[in-house]
Amino acid sequence: MNQVTILAGIAAIHALAIASPGPTFAVVMSYAVKGDRRAGLLLSFGVVLATLTWAFAAAAGLGSLLASFPLAYRGLQLIGAAYLIYLGAKLLIAIIRAKGQAAAHGASHAASAPVSGLEAIRAGFITNITNPKVVAYYASLFGVMIPAGAPGWLFWSAVAVVVVVSAAWWIAVTLFFTVPAVSRTYVRAKPGLDVIMGVVLIALGLRLAVFG
Repeated sequence: MNQVTILAGIAAIHALAIASPGPTFAVVMSYAVKGDRRAGLLLSFGVVLATLTWAFAAAAGLGSLLASFPLAYRGLQLIGAAYLIYLGAKLLIAIIRAKGQAAAHGASHAASAPVSGLEAIRAGFITNITNPKVVAYYASLFGVMIPAGAPGWLFWSAVAVVVVVSAAWWIAVTLFFTVPAVSRTYVRAKPGLDVIMGVVLIALGLRLAVFG
C-alpha cells in the first residue's frame, strides 16, 4: 500500500467517523441553526483546534499514557459529561426564559441572545477536547492504517489529513444549517428542536458520566 492510498484511506475512515451523530454534531448544529454563521464557523474552528490537539497527542503517544492512568482518563470523561449537561441545561433554561418573555410582552417568540466569538470557540473546543476516547480513536486509526517503519512525515501527514477533513465537514454542516431556508424552518420549529437538542445533550452527558 503506497503513501497516497494510506492517506486516502485515513481520510475516508475519518469522514465516516465524524459524520456519525454524536455530542460534537449536536453542539455544532445547535449553534448553526440559530442562523448566526459567524458563531457557527467559530464553533467549528474550536472543534478543529481540539481535533488538531488530539491528533497531535496521538502522534506523541498520549493514548498509551491515558491508558496507563485510568483516573486521569475518567477525570476527562467526567469533565466532558458535565459540560454536555451544562450545554443541554442552558438550552432548556433559555426556552423557559423565552416563554416567560413572550408571555410578558405578548410576543410569539424571543430573539436569541448573540453569541460572542470566544464563547463559540470555547464551546467547540471543550466539547471535543473533553472526550478522551478521541485520542484513542486517532491512535487506533493511525496504528491500523500506517504500517510499522513508515517515515515520520507520513504520520504527520495523517494528522494534517484528519484536520482538513474535520474542518471541511464541520464547515459544511455549519453552512448548511445557516442557509436562510433552513434557518426559517428552524425558527418555526425552534421551541421543539431546542427541547430535543437540550434533552439529547443532557442524555449524552449522563451516558458519558455513567457508562464512560
